[in-house]
Amino acid sequence: MKNLIMILLCCSSLIAVAQQKTDKKIKVAIVAYPGMELIDYSGPTDVFGMASEITEGQYSVYTVAENPQPVKTVNTHTTILPDYSFYNMPKPDILVIPGGDIKNIDSLISDKRILSLIKKYNADSSVKIMSVCTGAYLLAATGLLNNKRATTHFFVTDDFAERFPSVTLVKNVRYVDEGNIITSSGVTSGIDAALHVVKENSGEYVADIVARALQYTPHEKEAWPQPLKKMHYKDSSVTKNVCAVCGMKANGKIETEYKGKTYYFCSDQCKNIFLRNPDEYVSLK
Repeated sequence: MKNLIMILLCCSSLIAVAQQKTDKKIKVAIVAYPGMELIDYSGPTDVFGMASEITEGQYSVYTVAENPQPVKTVNTHTTILPDYSFYNMPKPDILVIPGGDIKNIDSLISDKRILSLIKKYNADSSVKIMSVCTGAYLLAATGLLNNKRATTHFFVTDDFAERFPSVTLVKNVRYVDEGNIITSSGVTSGIDAALHVVKENSGEYVADIVARALQYTPHEKEAWPQPLKKMHYKDSSVTKNVCAVCGMKANGKIETEYKGKTYYFCSDQCKNIFLRNPDEYVSLK
């Protein structure tokens, strides 16, 4: 009986700690767009959603898109139905911008509607903006990363640095916190950034519970993987379907000749990376 009482007291204490910062409702808007990377979207969504459960509703998480139509993620693997459009969404406290393949990112930059959304909330000092992976391109395209530190997926760092020379690119990190702007590196790094934000708002204990529930070990600094080297292609049909740099689905129209063989890429950025040093990525047989 004594042990049972001790367990109940311990559990009560833990619950009290987990609920100690639940007085403020934090609205989290996750932006969705066609061709976004699913994990860039789902990682932060799960983190903030689980934090909401633990804190009994401190976080309100919703999806926004340019219009209320269903959004298909990269390679159309998953369809997401937004809760709001850019034009009727509740004002967020946190705006999350997932990444996607560079072709889609460039299209979004040219379209400018998502850039207008980012600019709108960047002008409000009460809103924190968080990018995942290549979502940093969208932030940088608005100019809000000028003279600030930022990070992105390690595959595109050279291209990012060339396109946005006013941004200080930080390598070998999972995320970079610049106050109201947080950028995270590739894909799962969005989980680290989201846990960091939860820790800021709800305390270390709540963030730790979320990480444990996800069976995830968060990091701030971590050596980036080295680019794939000596990729072997058995025939031209395989080469045409796979990007020679990142291994993702190739565009089919973006190509280059090297030592009598044609190589295909998912984007111009991967093509440029390849051209800098082709032998780092392929081995001819």
